[in-house]
Amino acid sequence: MNDKIFKVEEAKLKEVIEKYQEAIEECELKIKSLPKNYRDNPNLLAELMHLNRTKLEVLKRSISKPYFARIDFKGDNEKQTDKCYIGKVGLIDSDNNIIVVDWRAPIASMYYDSNIGRASYEASEGIITGELLVKRQYDIEDQKLKGFQDVDTVSNDDILKPYLGMSADHRLKNIVSTIQAEQNEIIREKLNKNIIVQGVAGSGKTTVALHRIAYLVYNNIQHIKPEQYLVIGPNKFFVTYISNVLPDLDVNNVEQLTYEELVSKYLEEEFTVNSSDQKLIDSIDGFEKFSIEKLKTSMLFKSALDKYMNDFDKTVVPKKDLIIKGYNVLPESLIYKTYESVDKQHYFNIASRVERTILLLSNYIENEYDNLVSKVNEQLYEKYSNGNLSKTELEKERKNVDYVMKELRNGCYQSLKKHFSKTNTKVLTLYSDFIKNINKYIPAKNYNWNMTNKNIKNKTLDFEDMPALLYLKYKLSGAEYFTKYRHVVIDESQDFGIFNFYALKQIMPNATFSIFGDLAQAIYSYRSINNWDQVIDTTFNNQCELKHLLKSYRTTIEIMNEANKINNHIGLNQAQPVIRHGEEINITKSDNNLEDLLFQKISNFVNKGYSSIAIICKTNDEAASLYSKLAKKGLKLEYIDSSNTEYRGGLCIITSYLAKGLEFDAVIIADASEHIYSSNKIIDMKLLYVAMTRALHELEIIYSKEITTPLNNPKLKNVVKSKGSLSNSGGK
Repeated sequence: MNDKIFKVEEAKLKEVIEKYQEAIEECELKIKSLPKNYRDNPNLLAELMHLNRTKLEVLKRSISKPYFARIDFKGDNEKQTDKCYIGKVGLIDSDNNIIVVDWRAPIASMYYDSNIGRASYEASEGIITGELLVKRQYDIEDQKLKGFQDVDTVSNDDILKPYLGMSADHRLKNIVSTIQAEQNEIIREKLNKNIIVQGVAGSGKTTVALHRIAYLVYNNIQHIKPEQYLVIGPNKFFVTYISNVLPDLDVNNVEQLTYEELVSKYLEEEFTVNSSDQKLIDSIDGFEKFSIEKLKTSMLFKSALDKYMNDFDKTVVPKKDLIIKGYNVLPESLIYKTYESVDKQHYFNIASRVERTILLLSNYIENEYDNLVSKVNEQLYEKYSNGNLSKTELEKERKNVDYVMKELRNGCYQSLKKHFSKTNTKVLTLYSDFIKNINKYIPAKNYNWNMTNKNIKNKTLDFEDMPALLYLKYKLSGAEYFTKYRHVVIDESQDFGIFNFYALKQIMPNATFSIFGDLAQAIYSYRSINNWDQVIDTTFNNQCELKHLLKSYRTTIEIMNEANKINNHIGLNQAQPVIRHGEEINITKSDNNLEDLLFQKISNFVNKGYSSIAIICKTNDEAASLYSKLAKKGLKLEYIDSSNTEYRGGLCIITSYLAKGLEFDAVIIADASEHIYSSNKIIDMKLLYVAMTRALHELEIIYSKEITTPLNNPKLKNVVKSKGSLSNSGGK
């Protein structure tokens, strides 16, 4: 490293840090002055205070490492070379000079995509071409320059090495500086494009998904608010796990929900969702009698709901005249004819058709006001002429007529709303009625709906019921609130059924989607999709592009080679690990001393400095039992089940299905015996694959009887053709 250049770069870093300090001081002064300047406008004051406090937090977070790279670019039509220092967030000084370029800015894309020499990037004014002269990466910690290197491509082994060797708690927050070209392409896809990303374990699906949100927010902030983006995660534990990443990327107010939370918010009805744990365990144990669950998440179920709602639609217009306070105002035939005249293509849900019908009838009442008044008066005269009304009854009739006249002047709007009371039907009531009459709508088959009926009655539904609830609500009253969303990111989506995706697209018609998943990790086989083509065809009408992330950046070559034996066994594509070697995989027989063996291996990992260690079991019962035994030995560890919402590091015990989407410095698989992970069951193989690919640096596999068949096979050869290697990256 050239000492002279190093001193120049040190001076530049000092200059940038001073600019950050100026910006921090200016922001703090502004926050102090805001209450005085906007005391008469509390709403604007609250908004400005929030914006400036958020900005201040970002500046304080960024000052320790204000940038991570630099590019020098000379445009073909420019006299000067642009020196762009690239950081996680951008900084512009008080004189409007760009101090640090945000990684999401168009020009920064060349750092990820372009080699030295002829290069270009897409800006708002078109394609800018020129020469990329320098591409430099910096190692900055606590405002001090540790080093730098000039590179050609970001995928250079020496650049990836420090990142890949990090512990689990730092990796998610440091990906910006090492985004790979194939990841960057997905992150920077246009907002108006639907994409599905099939990514192998460890390919960075979650980080790419969140950075895509960050990129879209930054580049569309002028016309789309952060509140118009949505992230859907597989469970609350996972949502909490990623919740700190977006603020760290200078993105706030993006909503993050599980599928169940989204349904609850949409329906505005009280219900709980049963845990899927037992069904998964049953499917693992071979009790794969889940025809109803598979049906509920299929498009056949959607078709049955369409038929049911068509029948329900025929009952929306009551078979009676509009009668107000005993006076006939409109005949049933006119009301029905008006409702049927409404265009069902334009007014696609029942509530909107009813609303349109009421407006048309109100307009009719306005035009026929005199005739309708005469009609009411005639009815009143008839009552008078009978001569049987008492004085009190006559007074009551006068008040009734006064009310009717008032309603006529108002187009009978309120009375018509009451007349169409069926639009107020609760979705759970609709669903209950549908299930009770389901044999009318589903082709004959020996389904047993008793449990579903019982669940609806108790308001404790299954995950598989969620798309039907969404769709019924949509067909009944539309999705006004959800039309605000412009882009939706779904992570760990391989466990959704086809109807799950379809229902989401219906309620969010103005949104495009970025869907991330890995079919090799689809563990809920009784409900999940078989391939992405189904989603592309049915949900997006083929207006969606399938992309692949095949490289695994999480694990070492040794771990990925071992995990690829599982993929090879079940006929799925093998992941391509990056060039990072680590420790060999230890496969050990427990010989009835599992607790002692675990204690020994955990101690070994702790001594290496690993900050996150997971013991992964297949089932919850296995995990609970092992946790109890280890706790009695005085071992401090956290037991994670479906009720947990977060994991803060340290030693934990967890099931393979809950570990999906997470990563740990080191992993111990408690029992990989054939009788636990049967090589004849795809679900078992997928669960074992998930468990093995959670490890960043080291993997220990224990078995009690016979090791599961795929791991007993000779090692796969030439999975990776090394061009060199990153040295062993043990603990920190």
